[in-house]
Amino acid sequence: MCAIINGGVMLSATHKKTIRAWYQNLSEQNPKVFRSRPAQLKLIAEIAKTIAGDIDPKQRILLAEAGTGTGKSLAYLLSAIPLARALNKTLVISTATVSLQQQLMDKELPLVHRAGDGDFSFALAKGRLRYCCAHKLARPQQTLGFDEPKQQQQLLEMQTAYQQGKWDGDRDSWTSKIADSLWLEIQADKHSCNSLLARHRTCPLQKARKGLKKANVVLINHSLLLTELKSGGAVVLPEIENCIIVLDEAHQFPEITRDNSASQLDLSKAILEVDEIPKLAQQLEQRLNTSKASNNGLKIVDACSELKVAFTQVKAFASTNSDKFESSSFGATSSTAPSHWRYALGQLPSTLSNISENYSTLAATLVSSLESQAGQIQDAISDNQIKSAVGEAMLSRLHLAQEQADTWANTLALYGKQDDYPVAYWMSENKDGFVLNASAIEVGGLLREILWDKAYSVIALSATLSALGRFDHFLHQSGLYNSLSSEQMLLLPSPFDYHRVRLDVPIDIAPPEDPKFSKQVAQYILKSHQAREATLVLCNSYRLLNLVDGHLQAHKLTNLWKQGEQSNHQVLKKHRAAVKKGEASTILASIGFSEGIDLPGDDLTHLIVARLPFAVPSDPLQMTHSELLESRGQNPFVLITLPAASRRLIQSCGRLMRKEEDCGTITLLDPRLRSKHYGQQLINALPPFQRVF
Repeated sequence: MCAIINGGVMLSATHKKTIRAWYQNLSEQNPKVFRSRPAQLKLIAEIAKTIAGDIDPKQRILLAEAGTGTGKSLAYLLSAIPLARALNKTLVISTATVSLQQQLMDKELPLVHRAGDGDFSFALAKGRLRYCCAHKLARPQQTLGFDEPKQQQQLLEMQTAYQQGKWDGDRDSWTSKIADSLWLEIQADKHSCNSLLARHRTCPLQKARKGLKKANVVLINHSLLLTELKSGGAVVLPEIENCIIVLDEAHQFPEITRDNSASQLDLSKAILEVDEIPKLAQQLEQRLNTSKASNNGLKIVDACSELKVAFTQVKAFASTNSDKFESSSFGATSSTAPSHWRYALGQLPSTLSNISENYSTLAATLVSSLESQAGQIQDAISDNQIKSAVGEAMLSRLHLAQEQADTWANTLALYGKQDDYPVAYWMSENKDGFVLNASAIEVGGLLREILWDKAYSVIALSATLSALGRFDHFLHQSGLYNSLSSEQMLLLPSPFDYHRVRLDVPIDIAPPEDPKFSKQVAQYILKSHQAREATLVLCNSYRLLNLVDGHLQAHKLTNLWKQGEQSNHQVLKKHRAAVKKGEASTILASIGFSEGIDLPGDDLTHLIVARLPFAVPSDPLQMTHSELLESRGQNPFVLITLPAASRRLIQSCGRLMRKEEDCGTITLLDPRLRSKHYGQQLINALPPFQRVF
């Protein structure tokens, strides 16, 4: 099928013929839904050329922005799967949202599988916590300690279904919602649910992992992929060098990487937990009854004693500096906001830096000692020195202790890395006490190391990968700046006729900081409601959302659905039901509704963006990043703030037009679009809507 060149592959006539055949089959098998689109054909060709090494054999990377309606999912499936099969590589497709995963698993992959005559297998990768442990599930109900009859009944039903082969142990495949408290008791964990233990080799998790190893195409989420990348692969996926990775919704990947690298240490909670671990260690030592276990037990007790002193010192230090904490809206999921003490330019007070230097190694020792105890328990089970059920119960408790110790070690280690790479540090205060926070500011170097330089090929796609018409923002975030040629960056327009949408930017609006602003937003919503429109209102903060809602309450609108009062699923369901009856309906939501929400056709005819989606200025991470750029003589507004706002504004406006026949009105209620020099840049970056100013 392909000609091998210098260990790679050159795109051959035979391979092109295969892709064309699959494409033709897909078209003939789905005549009512499949449409040929020039942008999609271009994307198919460029992905195939990238993977084959025709563009750059040393760096098989492509960044592609494909507008809504291009059909990018089918494009990368049609082009990448045949090449992955020819190269004997695993195609890994990573997404940011569950909705896209479901769409790929239930719709696109089966379509391409049929078009390709079943010439590949595919599977969905999930984290271990999505599976139950068969042996925990089989335990008698009294050992789980449930008092609620509903949970007892549900557990019995799950036990029966699993025993009869009617349920595979996957939480997502159970027919009804499983209470978190119940699932916590039966979920798989990395110690007791281990393939090294004989009776766990056929558990739900191990069965799922075996299926993944055999699959040609693996669907995964960004967070689980990052965990796998950091481990070098071979846990859930094959070795990363043997993977062709497609990052769909790639615009989120750098931020998810940063979040994934962040760490928190809740001091009040840690002080309680650090007292419990020595008790567990002593119980394990008595069970194992070996000199090695005794030595580990002493290390664990000593480490916990010292760490408790450290945590208590930090808590006292925070209490004596309570005047340095400032309230902010960062991290708030309601009108109640935590307060923060941020350390400018990542410069820590000497008390915190000294503690991190003195105790981070001790925390790492605690982790390794707990791991050693876990290994001894597993050996004791294998040698029949401890009964399996007893040993697994011990491993479950040990797993919780290890997770706690890992958190302490990671946070203290980050607090000790001030000279390695830029890190943002802040302490937050909530109703329970003080929390230490640390997060890497720039993750480009990490992504180069674990992804771009390691995977066989990486294709990064999104409908909003660029910002202000350029890829610079993503390139800076991801560590690819000055690394790619122009041929490796592709901008493809949407096939939609955006003139079907009217873009309105009123001039008679007060500035966002003016008290009159929220009332004027409410007045626009009232007009839309009176016109019997299906409306979505996006507010960039919960404070604004609540202010607008307060103005609307006096009018007692029917079918006004406020995010947070019900689940997002319920909000969308009730809105759609009202629209179906021909009634006016309005969703009042945060900017979080700018992604992953699908309201095609009559379900959305008027989108109101109440305020430009600039990042919260009091975000400690963003503030430290801005300081870092300024210290380098760079402009954070130009490099970070404006591109991020442009991308989010495009995503917000993208809620209105989901299908080619959709139409309606977008109203942008922020006067800065007209009064500030950057306003025209933001407008120019939007799709070519029919503009009415």
